[in-house]
Order: sequence, then C-alpha cells, then structure tokens
Amino acid sequence: MAATMDLKEFLEKCSDTQKIREAYFIPTSSYFEDIATGVFSHFIKILSSGDIKGDTVNGLSFGPYIFYTLPVCEYFKKINFACPIDRSIQEVHKWLKNESDALDWSGIGKMVGELQGCGESWIEKQQILQRKVNQVFICDVMSSNPLSPIIQPPADCLILAHCLENLVRDKKSFCKALKNVSTLLKTKGNLIMIAALEATFFMVGDVKFPLLCMDEDFLRDALIRAGYAIKEFHIIHRKQKSLYYLADYKCFVILKACKEREV
Repeated sequence: MAATMDLKEFLEKCSDTQKIREAYFIPTSSYFEDIATGVFSHFIKILSSGDIKGDTVNGLSFGPYIFYTLPVCEYFKKINFACPIDRSIQEVHKWLKNESDALDWSGIGKMVGELQGCGESWIEKQQILQRKVNQVFICDVMSSNPLSPIIQPPADCLILAHCLENLVRDKKSFCKALKNVSTLLKTKGNLIMIAALEATFFMVGDVKFPLLCMDEDFLRDALIRAGYAIKEFHIIHRKQKSLYYLADYKCFVILKACKEREV
C-alpha cells in the first residue's frame, strides 16, 4: 500500500532528490509531454506579447525547479528563486555551481531552446540563466512576508510553478498564500502561474502526495479576489490517458495575470 506523506516532509527526508525529476521531468517520462512540452509551448507564446520584461523576476516552486525561469531569462536582468525546502535550496546551489551530482535539466533545457528557436546551445542557455540568478531564498507561502526575515523589493514579474496547490491543503489557505506571495510582485507587474487542475495526488515511488483539488472557476475567482486581472488562461488537457493511479490531474493551466491592486 502506498504511504501518504506530506510533500515537505518527503523533500526534507528524501536522500534521493532525483526521484521526482525522473518521474515527471525527463523526456522519457510518461508525463513529459503534458508537464513540459505542453506547458512551455504556451509559456513561450505568452512571452511573445512583449510586455513581460523588466529588471527582476521572482520565481517560486515547490522544489528545486529553477528551469521554469529559463524562458524569461533573456527578458530580465536579475532572477530570484525561492522554494520552501532547505534541501531543494541546496540542490539549486549545486546546479548553479555545476557540481558533478547536480540535477540534470538538460532535457527540458533543450526542449525550451527548440521551442524558442534559440541559436544558443543548452550549455550556453544554462550559463545565461546561471549568470542572471541573483539570489536563492527559502520561503514560507503562509507568511505575510514569504521571504522572512529578508525584506525583498517586489519584482516586475512573478512566476508560480506547481507551487501553492502542492503546499496548502484547503482553498482558504490557497487564497491566503496567493495574497502573501503577491507581495513579491509590483502593482502592474505580471504573474505567470503554472498549476494542476482537478488533481488530488501524485506518486513518487510508493509515496503518495496530496494536492489541493481546484477547478478553473475557483482559480479565476481566487486571482480576481487577490487583485489580478487575468489576461491569458491556457488549459493543457491531459494527453497521458493511462497511469491515473500515479497522478490523477485532469489538466494543467498556464496563465498570465496583471496585478491591478494591492489587497
């Protein structure tokens, strides 16, 4: 029987942080087309509008998934990244230093490069991203200052990638967390959010992680209540039609929203 464990507990205790990467984020994964190719193709289309640019972007994820900032690295001078797990922070630092046992994101990197039509190789693209990473933070999405005790000026863009639905267990907490992390974004700045919809769990090995089950209507309402105007909302329907016992998401969403006001 699969063991149910809190995601934070697993990531803090797990001695092999490759497990989630191998299950979901490499080209041979059954879920790669949904999670990576489908999401990033829409991500790049969102960037084509030309209004997502500026000095600083803040990226948040539930793990060491800094590659979600890869498509925007050419549009910003500085990139900050945050996640809630000490071990994940260590993994990001290892990747920044090109340590031999760092997580290998070349599969996603090459795919993003192909979608963007970049002339650079993955190595060159990786080096650009590494140079632009300004700071790496531990964060707590349930704190009114998610980067406490650090006071960080709000950024021009905020990326939330598989973040809040992984870290909260009810819709009230989701709305509170969204309000909290929105303090990291300037008014009139752009939010890019990537999330699973109508999902209740995902598996890594024999460990089952609960997810907050939310639908499109709830997410749209939560964003509006948090002071956002939704500009683009793209649904990526599940193409992986089997293996629902490993991850039961119905679809992913990638959206762009402008922060119209403080709440």
